Amino acid sequence: MNEILTSLQNPQVKIWRSLNKSRAERVKNGLFLAEGEHMASEAIQEHQARALLIDGGAREKYAALADRATAQGVLTYSLSSHVMAALSDAKTPQGVIAVCPYPTTAGLPENAALLVALNGVQDPGNVGTIIRTMDAAGYAALLMDEQTADPYAPKALRATMGGAFRIPAVRVPDLPGTLNGLARDGYEIIAGDLRGTDFYARPRAKEKICIVVGSEGQGVSPAVLREATMRLKIPMVGKAESLNAAVAGAIMMYDFLREKRF
Repeated sequence: MNEILTSLQNPQVKIWRSLNKSRAERVKNGLFLAEGEHMASEAIQEHQARALLIDGGAREKYAALADRATAQGVLTYSLSSHVMAALSDAKTPQGVIAVCPYPTTAGLPENAALLVALNGVQDPGNVGTIIRTMDAAGYAALLMDEQTADPYAPKALRATMGGAFRIPAVRVPDLPGTLNGLARDGYEIIAGDLRGTDFYARPRAKEKICIVVGSEGQGVSPAVLREATMRLKIPMVGKAESLNAAVAGAIMMYDFLREKRF
């Protein structure tokens, strides 16, 4: 362990405490917290941890994780229980947190054929679940507008189950303009639309696609919908009026993956 921290007034602790308060604090400090054994382990595995924080009473439990972190040159701190509790956002804290750099990705990865865009998806759990699904289905990157919840907020991050360390998330100030540019570059822009074509009767999409998932209450905005090259309606044969945003996104992601593989 590099240092033992026992005071909430420690300048470093104050910065860490601020990170769960808002996206603005995370952006300002260029950091976010990945809490819990699974998330901290994912951060170490993906070489995306700057520091590892361990409750003093759990040092033995996380000794192997600390060794992995140290081998990467990651600073490891032992925290008193009350300091760890002040940093924790979990209902049942596990006594370990990775401090990670807040991504500043300015563009999309090269040769990214499978993309997802979020248009006003405000529920952090939905954002995180969509990223987890992207990770499982092999999608390359996520686009978000300013109204979409921060993927690096605690609830969203937990829902990604580590996917946030593998899926680049790019926030864009003008999502319609970005989608317009993608369409000009040969992408199929696929948006859910209650007046659209039956999802299962659609024509075959282009090789490069961007699936647009709209907000929980309003769906895809008119400005974004205008940029869609394919508007699709997932059929509702039961009595439910709508699908959860993350569920709708998962259906589309996997069915387009099926289309491309088979």
